[in-house]
Formats: sequence, C-alpha cells, structure tokens
Amino acid sequence: MYMKEQQDATKLEFVLMVNDNIIVQRYFNVRDYNSKAKNSAELYEFIKDLKSELEYELKMKTVVYMMDNEYEIANNPEVLNTSYTDGPESFNIFLREGDKTICHRRMDAKLYPPKIRYTVDIRPRIKSILSGLTDIFSSENLTYKYLEVNTI
Repeated sequence: MYMKEQQDATKLEFVLMVNDNIIVQRYFNVRDYNSKAKNSAELYEFIKDLKSELEYELKMKTVVYMMDNEYEIANNPEVLNTSYTDGPESFNIFLREGDKTICHRRMDAKLYPPKIRYTVDIRPRIKSILSGLTDIFSSENLTYKYLEVNTI
C-alpha cells in the first residue's frame, strides 16, 4: 500500500534563497497532482501573498534592528551600508518539479541591512507553506482566468 501511494505522488521542491545561498529547501509529495495548477490564479495569489508576508516581516525586523541600534547608527551610518557585495542581491522563491521551474519570484534583498537579510528564518512557517502548495497542486477546482485572460 505504501509503495503505491509513493508511485501516485509527484515530488515538488520549494526553495528560498538569497543570491546563490539556500535559506530553506524542502521536497514534498503531491498526490493526485494537477499539472495545470501551475497556471492557476490560486497559485499566483499564494506565492504573491507569501512574497508580501516575507517583505513585511523583513521590513518589521529592519525597524526593530534600527531602533535597537539607534545610537550606533547615528554615530556610524556605515552600519546600515547594504553594499557589502558588488552588484544586486536578491531573495528568490522557487517552486520546481524536477529540473523544471514552475514558479519563480524575486525580491530586492539590498533594501534590508545585511544583519537582516542574512538571518532570514522561515522554518516555523514551512509546514503551512508546503501544506498550502500541496492543497493547490492536488485540487481539481482551480481558477484559470485572471483579469479576463485565460491562463491555460
């Protein structure tokens, strides 16, 4: 019975990175996989909301960091220098099936002080993220129209 369940499942990968550094990477299985779900409004909204929540969390951590280090920042503004590396820095959210990228979202990481952007931890939320993605990819009841445009 267990082997049959594994055969009927499709393995997906969720990855959050800053530049080329993995923050969190999880593989998860989806039973009754709906390959069309990658074009659904539900997946689009889910990933958009996840990105917004992450941006809000980073902004709030930046505010707390700046308040906690107010004196040091006032005396040495270099503390907030976000250009320790050359070129852009980005947070990347990937959703993959094997070698194929299903979904990718990017956010500017240099908006946040290095102390904030290099200490991101979403592990407490990973179970609910994977559960939400599993629900979407195993659902037959999805929306494939966005702003009057058919997404399939």
